[in-house]
Amino acid sequence: MVYSRTRSGGKNQWNDMARADSWSPEEDRIVRANAGMMSFRDIASLLPNKRSALAVQLYMHRKGIATRRILPRPIVKMMIDIKFGDASLFTPNRAFYQRVQIGMKRFQDLAKGYTQPTQEEIIRISRALNMQADEMLKLQDATQLNLFD
Repeated sequence: MVYSRTRSGGKNQWNDMARADSWSPEEDRIVRANAGMMSFRDIASLLPNKRSALAVQLYMHRKGIATRRILPRPIVKMMIDIKFGDASLFTPNRAFYQRVQIGMKRFQDLAKGYTQPTQEEIIRISRALNMQADEMLKLQDATQLNLFD
């Protein structure tokens, strides 16, 4: 939706106009299918309306489409989901990052499932989250990994 500002009777009003260049469901499907596997330019070349690479990048950003490949079983995200019920409810602070000895960028990559954590990182995060044995067993069942070796 594009909102244009017009002056009417001394008041500013916002007029709601349908966009002629809104994204079609087919374009959305193409973008989602190739996200993280192709560059923005390559995805743009596949689209029927021949959009620019920047348009593809902005569309993915607005829709929250991951631009990087996500692991099939993101362990840290699953740990947070088990502990809090929803990963969006967890907001780490500086003390948390210091406790787990992982930088903010690295932790965000782990939480979003872009990279796999090391065994030591899993242990430090589980201790910082005060995860109980039953919660770790749920995680082990979900990931089919042996975390207790």
